[in-house]
Amino acid sequence: MKLDDYVIAPYIRIAGYAVRPPFFLGERNLLDYILFFAQEGLFEIQVNGRLHKLKEGDLCLLQPGDVHTIKGLTPTTNPYVHLDFFYNPHRESSFVTYPGQLDMTPYSSFMQPRLHDCDALRLPFVLETAHPGKMRELVLRMIDCWQQQTYVGIMEAHQLAYEWITALFKAYMRPQPGTLAQQPFLNWIESYFAFHISEPINVSDMASKAGLSPSRFTVLFKQHFNTTPYQYLLKKRIEYAQELLREGLSLQKTSEYCGFADVHHFSKTFRAIAGINPGYYKRNPDNI
Repeated sequence: MKLDDYVIAPYIRIAGYAVRPPFFLGERNLLDYILFFAQEGLFEIQVNGRLHKLKEGDLCLLQPGDVHTIKGLTPTTNPYVHLDFFYNPHRESSFVTYPGQLDMTPYSSFMQPRLHDCDALRLPFVLETAHPGKMRELVLRMIDCWQQQTYVGIMEAHQLAYEWITALFKAYMRPQPGTLAQQPFLNWIESYFAFHISEPINVSDMASKAGLSPSRFTVLFKQHFNTTPYQYLLKKRIEYAQELLREGLSLQKTSEYCGFADVHHFSKTFRAIAGINPGYYKRNPDNI
C-alpha cells in the first residue's frame, strides 16, 4: 500500500462513550477504523488471535480487517470513534459491524485500506507517542464535537480527526528520502508570518512548530532563505507596513499592526530596511 494512492479525508461514522459493567463483545470483523480509549477499568482485546491487556489510559487503534473480541474485566468506560481515514465515495453507505459479522467479502467496496499494509508505517495496537495526553484529548474533543450533530460540530470533529491522524503519522512514519533536502517544514513560514505579523514572534516558537531546536532551525532557515529568521520577519513586517501606509493608515496604527513595540522602533527599523523614514514614504508612496 502506498499512501500517495489515497486521499486522507476523515469521516466519523459514530462516536461516543461506552459505560458498561463487565462484558464480552463477541468476534467480529471491521470495515473501518476504531479509536479505542480505555478511560476507566480493565480490558482484554484479542486481535487476529493475539491477546492484549489494556489498563486505564491506554489508547488503541483497531484497523479494517481486524477480527477481534473485546472483554471488560471490570466496570469500564471507553470513549470510542468509528471512522474512515481515507476518502471512499460509498462511505455514507458503509456501517459499523456487529459480533458475528466476519465475512466482509460482500462489502469489499466499503473496506478501508489498512495502514498495516503500508511499508512507511509500523503501528502497534496500543499506541505510544511523545504526547499521549494530547492524543487522548483529541479523541475526547472529537467525540464531543461529533455528538453535537450540528454542521459546524461535525466539521470540527472531522478537523480534529485529521489532526489526530497527522500526529499518528508523525509518531510512526519512517523518515522519507529527500525530506530534509527539500525542507518542506518551511512551507508554512509565509502563512505563519501573515497570520501572526502583529504578534510577538520568536525563533523558539518557530523552531518548536518545525520540531527542531532553535539553533538547528536557524541554520536550516538561513540555508533556505539566505537570511536569519529575525531579519526575514523584519523584512516582511516592513513590506506589510508599506502596504498599510499606501492605504492611508497612520504611523501609530501601522506600527501596531506590524508588531512593533512603538513608533520609534518602527521608524528606526523602516529606515534601516527601506532607506527612508515611514513619514516620507506615507507622503510620497508613488514616487519611491
